[in-house]
Amino acid sequence: MDKKYKILIATGGTGGHIYPAIALAHKYEKDGNRVIIVGTGNDIEKKILSSEDLEVKYFPSKLKDFPAYKKFLLSFWLDKEVKDFVREMKPDMILGMGGYASSEICRAGGRNVCVIIQEQNSIAGRVNRFLIFFGKASAAIQGLPGSFGKLDRLMMRFSDDMRFLGNPIRKEILDIKKISPVEDKSGDLKVFIMGGSQGARSINLNLPNAIAALSRSINIKVVHDTGDDDYEEVKESYRRLGIEAKVSKFNRNVESAYAWADLFIGRAGAMTNTALSAIGLPSILIPFPYAKDNHQFYNAKDYYDKKLSKIKGISIPPRIKNYKIVYHLYIVFAERRDELLNYCLKKGIEAKVHYPKPMYLQESLKYLKHKKGIFSKQQILAIA
Repeated sequence: MDKKYKILIATGGTGGHIYPAIALAHKYEKDGNRVIIVGTGNDIEKKILSSEDLEVKYFPSKLKDFPAYKKFLLSFWLDKEVKDFVREMKPDMILGMGGYASSEICRAGGRNVCVIIQEQNSIAGRVNRFLIFFGKASAAIQGLPGSFGKLDRLMMRFSDDMRFLGNPIRKEILDIKKISPVEDKSGDLKVFIMGGSQGARSINLNLPNAIAALSRSINIKVVHDTGDDDYEEVKESYRRLGIEAKVSKFNRNVESAYAWADLFIGRAGAMTNTALSAIGLPSILIPFPYAKDNHQFYNAKDYYDKKLSKIKGISIPPRIKNYKIVYHLYIVFAERRDELLNYCLKKGIEAKVHYPKPMYLQESLKYLKHKKGIFSKQQILAIA
Protein backbone atom coordinates (compact mmCIF):
# COMPACT_ATOMS: atom_id res chain seq x y z
CA MET A 1 0.00 0.00 0.00
CA ASP A 2 1.29 3.44 -0.92
CA LYS A 3 2.33 5.69 1.92
CA LYS A 4 -0.23 8.32 2.93
CA TYR A 5 0.96 11.82 3.71
CA LYS A 6 -0.03 14.73 5.92
CA ILE A 7 -0.18 17.89 3.79
CA LEU A 8 -0.71 21.53 4.74
CA ILE A 9 -1.84 23.86 1.96
CA ALA A 10 -1.17 27.51 2.83
CA THR A 11 -3.46 29.90 0.96
CA GLY A 12 -5.78 32.87 1.28
CA GLY A 13 -6.30 36.50 0.36
CA THR A 14 -8.10 36.14 -2.98
CA GLY A 15 -9.90 33.52 -5.03
CA GLY A 16 -6.86 33.30 -7.31
CA HIS A 17 -4.91 31.67 -4.49
CA ILE A 18 -7.81 29.77 -2.88
CA TYR A 19 -9.39 27.98 -5.86
CA PRO A 20 -6.22 26.15 -7.00
CA ALA A 21 -5.66 25.15 -3.34
CA ILE A 22 -9.14 23.58 -3.31
CA ALA A 23 -8.44 21.69 -6.55
CA LEU A 24 -5.23 20.22 -5.13
CA ALA A 25 -6.76 19.49 -1.71
CA HIS A 26 -9.54 17.36 -3.21
CA LYS A 27 -7.05 15.48 -5.39
CA TYR A 28 -4.72 14.74 -2.46
CA GLU A 29 -7.64 13.67 -0.25
CA LYS A 30 -8.95 11.38 -2.99
CA ASP A 31 -5.54 9.68 -2.96
CA GLY A 32 -5.98 8.97 0.76
CA ASN A 33 -3.83 11.72 2.24
CA ARG A 34 -4.81 14.00 5.12
CA VAL A 35 -5.02 17.58 3.90
CA ILE A 36 -5.50 20.76 5.94
CA ILE A 37 -6.01 24.10 4.21
CA VAL A 38 -4.49 26.89 6.30
CA GLY A 39 -5.68 30.46 5.75
CA THR A 40 -6.27 33.76 7.51
CA GLY A 41 -10.05 33.52 7.84
CA ASN A 42 -10.88 36.70 5.92
CA ASP A 43 -14.35 37.12 4.41
CA ILE A 44 -13.55 35.82 0.93
CA GLU A 45 -11.82 32.72 2.31
CA LYS A 46 -14.82 31.87 4.48
CA LYS A 47 -17.26 32.46 1.62
CA ILE A 48 -15.38 30.13 -0.71
CA LEU A 49 -14.25 27.45 1.75
CA SER A 50 -17.52 27.19 3.71
CA SER A 51 -19.10 25.17 0.90
CA GLU A 52 -16.15 22.76 0.60
CA ASP A 53 -15.93 19.49 2.50
CA LEU A 54 -12.33 20.12 3.56
CA GLU A 55 -10.42 20.44 6.83
CA VAL A 56 -9.57 24.11 7.36
CA LYS A 57 -7.52 25.97 9.98
CA TYR A 58 -7.44 29.78 10.25
CA PHE A 59 -4.76 32.04 11.70
CA PRO A 60 -5.99 35.67 11.46
CA SER A 61 -3.44 37.81 9.67
CA LYS A 62 -1.66 40.42 11.76
CA LEU A 63 -0.42 42.13 8.59
CA LYS A 64 -3.67 42.87 6.72
CA ASP A 65 -3.87 46.58 7.64
CA PHE A 66 -0.24 47.34 6.79
CA PRO A 67 1.01 48.76 3.47
CA ALA A 68 2.92 46.40 1.17
CA TYR A 69 6.44 47.45 2.21
CA LYS A 70 5.65 46.95 5.92
CA LYS A 71 4.08 43.58 5.15
CA PHE A 72 7.33 42.59 3.48
CA LEU A 73 9.49 43.71 6.42
CA LEU A 74 7.20 42.11 9.00
CA SER A 75 7.05 38.89 7.00
CA PHE A 76 10.46 38.03 8.50
CA TRP A 77 8.69 37.68 11.86
CA LEU A 78 7.14 34.30 12.65
CA ASP A 79 4.05 34.00 14.87
CA LYS A 80 4.47 31.57 17.80
CA GLU A 81 0.98 30.11 17.35
CA VAL A 82 1.71 29.28 13.70
CA LYS A 83 5.10 27.80 14.58
CA ASP A 84 3.58 25.63 17.33
CA PHE A 85 0.81 24.42 15.01
CA VAL A 86 3.24 23.30 12.32
CA ARG A 87 5.51 21.63 14.90
CA GLU A 88 2.53 19.76 16.38
CA MET A 89 1.14 18.67 12.98
CA LYS A 90 4.51 17.40 11.71
CA PRO A 91 3.46 17.64 8.04
CA ASP A 92 5.23 15.68 5.33
CA MET A 93 4.71 18.57 2.91
CA ILE A 94 3.67 22.21 2.97
CA LEU A 95 2.30 23.61 -0.27
CA GLY A 96 2.30 27.41 -0.49
CA MET A 97 -0.12 28.98 -2.99
CA GLY A 98 1.41 32.47 -2.93
CA GLY A 99 0.34 35.70 -1.26
CA TYR A 100 1.14 36.92 2.26
CA ALA A 101 -1.37 34.44 3.70
CA SER A 102 0.94 31.56 2.75
CA SER A 103 4.22 33.06 3.94
CA GLU A 104 4.21 32.16 7.64
CA ILE A 105 3.14 28.53 7.22
CA CYS A 106 5.82 27.96 4.58
CA ARG A 107 8.55 29.54 6.73
CA ALA A 108 7.45 27.58 9.80
CA GLY A 109 8.19 24.32 8.00
CA GLY A 110 11.84 24.35 8.91
CA ARG A 111 14.57 22.25 7.34
CA ASN A 112 12.90 18.87 7.83
CA VAL A 113 9.69 19.62 5.89
CA CYS A 114 9.33 19.62 2.11
CA VAL A 115 8.03 23.10 1.23
CA ILE A 116 6.73 23.51 -2.33
CA ILE A 117 5.40 26.78 -3.72
CA GLN A 118 2.96 27.15 -6.61
CA GLU A 119 2.93 30.34 -8.70
CA GLN A 120 -0.23 30.97 -10.74
CA ASN A 121 0.72 34.18 -12.56
CA SER A 122 2.97 35.00 -15.50
CA ILE A 123 5.21 37.03 -13.15
CA ALA A 124 5.99 35.53 -9.75
CA GLY A 125 4.68 37.31 -6.65
CA ARG A 126 6.82 38.79 -3.88
CA VAL A 127 6.16 36.09 -1.30
CA ASN A 128 7.09 33.20 -3.58
CA ARG A 129 10.24 34.98 -4.70
CA PHE A 130 11.07 35.80 -1.07
CA LEU A 131 10.71 32.12 -0.08
CA ILE A 132 13.04 31.08 -2.91
CA PHE A 133 15.61 33.80 -2.22
CA PHE A 134 15.95 32.89 1.46
CA GLY A 135 16.01 29.15 0.80
CA LYS A 136 12.63 28.41 2.39
CA ALA A 137 11.25 26.53 -0.63
CA SER A 138 12.36 23.03 -1.60
CA ALA A 139 10.74 23.29 -5.04
CA ALA A 140 8.61 25.63 -7.17
CA ILE A 141 5.77 24.90 -9.59
CA GLN A 142 4.99 27.38 -12.37
CA GLY A 143 1.41 27.77 -13.53
CA LEU A 144 2.62 29.70 -16.58
CA PRO A 145 6.06 29.20 -18.18
CA GLY A 146 8.78 31.70 -17.32
CA SER A 147 7.10 33.24 -14.27
CA PHE A 148 10.32 33.11 -12.24
CA GLY A 149 13.31 35.18 -13.33
CA LYS A 150 16.96 34.20 -13.76
CA LEU A 151 17.87 35.08 -10.16
CA ASP A 152 14.99 32.96 -8.83
CA ARG A 153 16.16 29.99 -10.88
CA LEU A 154 19.75 30.44 -9.71
CA MET A 155 18.65 30.39 -6.08
CA MET A 156 17.05 26.95 -6.43
CA ARG A 157 19.49 24.22 -5.47
CA PHE A 158 18.81 21.81 -8.37
CA SER A 159 17.57 22.33 -11.91
CA ASP A 160 14.61 20.00 -11.34
CA ASP A 161 13.40 22.10 -8.40
CA MET A 162 11.48 24.50 -10.68
CA ARG A 163 9.03 23.07 -13.19
CA PHE A 164 6.19 24.28 -15.39
CA LEU A 165 3.16 22.07 -14.66
CA GLY A 166 0.29 24.48 -15.34
CA ASN A 167 -2.40 25.71 -12.95
CA PRO A 168 -4.65 23.23 -11.13
CA ILE A 169 -8.34 23.44 -12.07
CA ARG A 170 -11.29 22.29 -9.98
CA LYS A 171 -13.21 19.29 -11.27
CA GLU A 172 -16.41 21.39 -11.42
CA ILE A 173 -14.76 23.61 -14.03
CA LEU A 174 -13.44 20.70 -16.07
CA ASP A 175 -16.92 19.11 -16.05
CA ILE A 176 -18.62 22.22 -17.47
CA LYS A 177 -18.84 20.73 -20.96
CA LYS A 178 -20.91 17.90 -19.48
CA ILE A 179 -23.52 20.27 -18.00
CA SER A 180 -26.67 20.39 -20.09
CA PRO A 181 -26.97 23.89 -21.58
CA VAL A 182 -29.87 26.04 -20.48
CA GLU A 183 -32.69 25.82 -23.02
CA ASP A 184 -32.69 29.26 -24.56
CA LYS A 185 -33.83 29.66 -28.15
CA SER A 186 -34.21 33.43 -27.99
CA GLY A 187 -30.88 34.11 -29.68
CA ASP A 188 -29.90 36.52 -26.89
CA LEU A 189 -26.24 37.17 -26.17
CA LYS A 190 -25.55 35.88 -22.64
CA VAL A 191 -22.77 37.81 -20.89
CA PHE A 192 -21.11 36.88 -17.60
CA ILE A 193 -19.32 39.81 -15.92
CA MET A 194 -17.01 39.33 -12.94
CA GLY A 195 -14.25 41.56 -11.60
CA GLY A 196 -12.48 38.82 -9.67
CA SER A 197 -13.46 37.23 -6.36
CA GLN A 198 -13.66 40.64 -4.66
CA GLY A 199 -15.21 42.65 -7.49
CA ALA A 200 -13.79 45.57 -9.49
CA ARG A 201 -15.30 49.04 -9.14
CA SER A 202 -14.32 50.36 -12.59
CA ILE A 203 -15.90 47.31 -14.26
CA ASN A 204 -18.98 47.51 -12.03
CA LEU A 205 -19.64 51.18 -12.78
CA ASN A 206 -18.92 51.18 -16.53
CA LEU A 207 -20.23 47.87 -17.85
CA PRO A 208 -23.99 48.52 -17.34
CA ASN A 209 -23.84 51.57 -19.64
CA ALA A 210 -21.70 49.71 -22.19
CA ILE A 211 -24.19 46.81 -22.20
CA ALA A 212 -27.04 49.28 -22.65
CA ALA A 213 -25.33 50.79 -25.71
CA LEU A 214 -24.81 47.35 -27.24
CA SER A 215 -28.38 46.29 -26.51
CA ARG A 216 -29.66 48.78 -29.08
CA SER A 217 -28.61 46.34 -31.80
CA ILE A 218 -28.74 42.95 -30.00
CA ASN A 219 -30.70 41.45 -27.11
CA ILE A 220 -28.41 40.88 -24.13
CA LYS A 221 -28.87 38.99 -20.86
CA VAL A 222 -26.39 39.55 -18.07
CA VAL A 223 -25.09 37.75 -15.00
CA HIS A 224 -22.93 40.20 -13.03
CA ASP A 225 -20.93 39.41 -9.86
CA THR A 226 -20.07 42.71 -8.19
CA GLY A 227 -18.36 41.90 -4.90
CA ASP A 228 -19.73 43.47 -1.72
CA ASP A 229 -19.24 47.20 -2.31
CA ASP A 230 -21.11 48.04 -5.52
CA TYR A 231 -23.98 45.55 -5.44
CA GLU A 232 -26.89 47.97 -4.88
CA GLU A 233 -25.53 50.58 -7.30
CA VAL A 234 -25.01 48.05 -10.12
CA LYS A 235 -28.40 46.42 -9.57
CA GLU A 236 -30.10 49.82 -9.77
CA SER A 237 -28.14 50.74 -12.93
CA TYR A 238 -29.41 47.69 -14.81
CA ARG A 239 -32.97 48.30 -13.59
CA ARG A 240 -32.85 51.94 -14.70
CA LEU A 241 -31.37 51.00 -18.10
CA GLY A 242 -33.96 48.27 -18.70
CA ILE A 243 -31.35 45.47 -18.99
CA GLU A 244 -32.28 41.94 -17.92
CA ALA A 245 -29.56 41.18 -15.37
CA LYS A 246 -29.03 38.80 -12.48
CA VAL A 247 -26.77 40.69 -10.06
CA SER A 248 -25.07 39.05 -7.08
CA LYS A 249 -22.33 39.97 -4.64
CA PHE A 250 -20.61 36.61 -4.85
CA ASN A 251 -21.46 33.58 -6.97
CA ARG A 252 -20.76 30.33 -5.12
CA ASN A 253 -21.56 28.36 -8.26
CA VAL A 254 -19.40 30.21 -10.78
CA GLU A 255 -19.19 27.13 -13.01
CA SER A 256 -22.92 27.40 -13.77
CA ALA A 257 -22.38 31.00 -14.94
CA TYR A 258 -19.50 29.88 -17.16
CA ALA A 259 -21.68 27.11 -18.63
CA TRP A 260 -24.56 29.56 -19.29
CA ALA A 261 -22.52 32.37 -20.85
CA ASP A 262 -21.65 33.10 -24.48
CA LEU A 263 -19.11 35.75 -23.43
CA PHE A 264 -17.07 36.52 -20.31
CA ILE A 265 -15.98 40.06 -19.39
CA GLY A 266 -13.66 40.56 -16.43
CA ARG A 267 -10.22 40.75 -14.92
CA ALA A 268 -7.25 38.78 -16.25
CA GLY A 269 -6.41 36.84 -13.12
CA ALA A 270 -4.36 33.71 -13.78
CA MET A 271 -7.04 31.30 -12.55
CA THR A 272 -9.77 33.08 -14.52
CA ASN A 273 -7.66 32.74 -17.68
CA THR A 274 -6.97 29.09 -16.90
CA ALA A 275 -10.69 28.33 -16.52
CA LEU A 276 -11.62 30.24 -19.69
CA SER A 277 -8.95 28.37 -21.62
CA ALA A 278 -10.08 24.98 -20.29
CA ILE A 279 -13.72 25.47 -21.29
CA GLY A 280 -13.16 27.55 -24.45
CA LEU A 281 -15.32 30.50 -23.41
CA PRO A 282 -14.83 33.69 -25.51
CA SER A 283 -13.73 36.57 -23.33
CA ILE A 284 -12.88 40.24 -23.05
CA LEU A 285 -10.13 40.58 -20.44
CA ILE A 286 -9.54 43.84 -18.58
CA PRO A 287 -6.26 43.57 -16.61
CA PHE A 288 -6.16 45.26 -13.20
CA PRO A 289 -3.80 48.18 -13.95
CA TYR A 290 -2.40 48.40 -10.40
CA ALA A 291 -1.49 44.72 -9.99
CA LYS A 292 2.03 44.05 -8.73
CA ASP A 293 4.46 43.99 -11.71
CA ASN A 294 1.42 44.46 -13.98
CA HIS A 295 1.05 40.66 -13.89
CA GLN A 296 -2.59 40.64 -15.06
CA PHE A 297 -1.52 42.42 -18.25
CA TYR A 298 1.03 39.68 -18.92
CA ASN A 299 -1.47 36.98 -17.92
CA ALA A 300 -3.78 38.28 -20.66
CA LYS A 301 -0.98 38.62 -23.23
CA ASP A 302 0.26 35.08 -22.64
CA TYR A 303 -3.32 33.76 -22.80
CA TYR A 304 -4.01 35.36 -26.21
CA ASP A 305 -0.58 34.46 -27.60
CA LYS A 306 -0.99 30.83 -26.62
CA LYS A 307 -4.53 30.39 -27.96
CA LEU A 308 -4.10 32.30 -31.23
CA SER A 309 -0.77 30.66 -32.09
CA LYS A 310 -2.57 27.29 -32.29
CA ILE A 311 -4.78 28.44 -35.19
CA LYS A 312 -3.52 27.23 -38.55
CA GLY A 313 -2.53 30.09 -40.87
CA ILE A 314 -2.04 32.60 -38.03
CA SER A 315 1.31 33.49 -36.48
CA ILE A 316 2.15 35.80 -33.60
CA PRO A 317 4.71 38.58 -34.19
CA PRO A 318 8.03 37.89 -32.45
CA ARG A 319 8.21 39.30 -28.93
CA ILE A 320 11.48 41.19 -29.18
CA LYS A 321 13.62 40.93 -26.04
CA ASN A 322 13.86 44.15 -23.96
CA TYR A 323 11.02 45.76 -25.98
CA LYS A 324 7.86 46.69 -24.09
CA ILE A 325 4.72 46.43 -26.23
CA VAL A 326 1.73 48.48 -25.03
CA TYR A 327 -0.85 46.48 -27.05
CA HIS A 328 -3.07 49.38 -28.03
CA LEU A 329 -3.66 46.95 -30.92
CA TYR A 330 -3.22 43.18 -30.83
CA ILE A 331 -1.44 42.24 -34.06
CA VAL A 332 -1.35 38.86 -35.81
CA PHE A 333 0.11 37.73 -39.14
CA ALA A 334 -2.46 35.88 -41.27
CA GLU A 335 -1.80 33.90 -44.44
CA ARG A 336 -5.38 34.57 -45.65
CA ARG A 337 -5.55 38.09 -44.33
CA ASP A 338 -8.58 39.43 -46.19
CA GLU A 339 -10.66 36.31 -45.49
CA LEU A 340 -9.88 36.60 -41.77
CA LEU A 341 -10.71 40.31 -41.80
CA ASN A 342 -14.11 39.71 -43.42
CA TYR A 343 -14.86 36.85 -41.04
CA CYS A 344 -14.12 39.01 -37.99
CA LEU A 345 -16.24 41.89 -39.27
CA LYS A 346 -19.19 39.58 -39.99
CA LYS A 347 -18.95 38.26 -36.42
CA GLY A 348 -18.95 41.78 -34.98
CA ILE A 349 -15.25 41.64 -34.02
CA GLU A 350 -13.50 44.95 -34.62
CA ALA A 351 -10.54 44.30 -36.91
CA LYS A 352 -8.57 46.16 -39.53
CA VAL A 353 -5.52 45.93 -41.72
CA HIS A 354 -3.38 48.44 -39.91
CA TYR A 355 -0.78 48.91 -42.64
CA PRO A 356 -2.24 47.79 -46.00
CA LYS A 357 1.15 48.64 -47.46
CA PRO A 358 4.30 48.16 -45.30
CA MET A 359 5.76 51.43 -44.10
CA TYR A 360 9.02 51.02 -46.02
CA LEU A 361 7.00 50.95 -49.29
CA GLN A 362 4.96 54.07 -48.46
CA GLU A 363 5.06 56.99 -50.91
CA SER A 364 6.88 59.21 -48.44
CA LEU A 365 9.76 56.72 -48.18
CA LYS A 366 10.20 56.03 -51.89
CA TYR A 367 13.41 58.04 -51.93
CA LEU A 368 15.07 55.27 -49.88
CA LYS A 369 14.56 52.92 -52.87
CA HIS A 370 13.73 49.86 -50.76
CA LYS A 371 12.58 46.87 -52.80
CA LYS A 372 9.57 44.76 -51.85
CA GLY A 373 10.53 41.79 -49.67
CA ILE A 374 13.83 43.23 -48.50
CA PHE A 375 12.77 43.23 -44.82
CA SER A 376 11.86 40.26 -42.62
CA LYS A 377 8.67 40.15 -40.50
CA GLN A 378 10.73 41.04 -37.43
CA GLN A 379 12.18 44.10 -39.12
CA ILE A 380 8.78 45.23 -40.40
CA LEU A 381 7.35 44.91 -36.90
CA ALA A 382 10.21 46.95 -35.44
CA ILE A 383 9.71 49.67 -38.07
CA ALA A 384 5.97 49.77 -37.34
